[in-house]
Amino acid sequence: MGDLNNMHLNVAALTGGANVPSSRFRWQQYVKDIEDAGISCKELTAKFGSYAPSGTVKRVYWFLGASFNGVFRAIQSRKYDVVFLQRNLIATLKTAEYLLRDPYILDVDDAIFVSQRFGCVDKIAKKARVIVCGNNYLAEYFARFSRVEIVPTAVDTTRFVPCINGNADAPVIGWSGSSSGFSYLYSIEKALSRVLDMFPDAVIKIVADKAPVFSILPSSRVVFQKWTPDSEVAAVQSFSVGLMPLHDSPWARGKCSYKMLTYMACGVPCVVSPVGMNVDILGKGCCGLSAVSHDDWVDAIAYIINSGSVADQMGAMGKFIVDNNYSRKIVSPEIIRIIRSSV
Repeated sequence: MGDLNNMHLNVAALTGGANVPSSRFRWQQYVKDIEDAGISCKELTAKFGSYAPSGTVKRVYWFLGASFNGVFRAIQSRKYDVVFLQRNLIATLKTAEYLLRDPYILDVDDAIFVSQRFGCVDKIAKKARVIVCGNNYLAEYFARFSRVEIVPTAVDTTRFVPCINGNADAPVIGWSGSSSGFSYLYSIEKALSRVLDMFPDAVIKIVADKAPVFSILPSSRVVFQKWTPDSEVAAVQSFSVGLMPLHDSPWARGKCSYKMLTYMACGVPCVVSPVGMNVDILGKGCCGLSAVSHDDWVDAIAYIINSGSVADQMGAMGKFIVDNNYSRKIVSPEIIRIIRSSV
């Protein structure tokens, strides 16, 4: 077959949407590096998204549109040498995946097998040449179906960097993510309320697609910033401490800790639930604290706010861990290697 490193390949990436986090962070940010390696890339995004909207009527029209779009993308991808498939074409189902040519790479960054219907994820995985998993938990599940490669979700450390001017004097307790994760945030609301009582000048800052609706936190102490690609870095840089609460569930164990990693890349100490990949990252160095109980969250957040130089050391350690384990420059060569080895 010749030297794989010199072979020109054309790759089609079937992603869940142009601005979906998994598309941006597990494909789009690698495209320049992949193309610099002599591999041509084409992204075929889901025009209607991979997840159903709310409302019965909307779901019917969405499903018809998403199904036809999935068939079109699957057929279009057949003219490429390799297909990079992110999750299912339509969440929880197997639809036009049977039209994909071999080889295809299945990329998984969530525990999508938890909510699969009719064994659809397992069936898609069985036909994949390679399954790229975002963490060990996912890899343990998918190893029964095909060759597995563990590739973390990388942070672009040329963008996510510590704030040059330092943080504001008043503590900013931050959370950044999709509104679909608000349930995790609500689970620590009482703890956050106690922290605000302890620090009268502190605020809770939420960066998301829409504002959260808290039950007890005073609106005057909550700052909402609508997420945009252009403002996401500056938003994280403004945090004094970053939060990543999770429930200990099969779905949460499949998460790839990207929220935590962006905090760390910006030199922000974090308080996280010791669930799944969060535990692995904490084990690499003192970049933050773990919290389980209500009192744990209060104590951990308060400790970081009060600790001064210790918080700075946590932030510096977090940046070091990301730079050496989870940066784009570390991960891109792995993606390129996997694409070439799949042929």
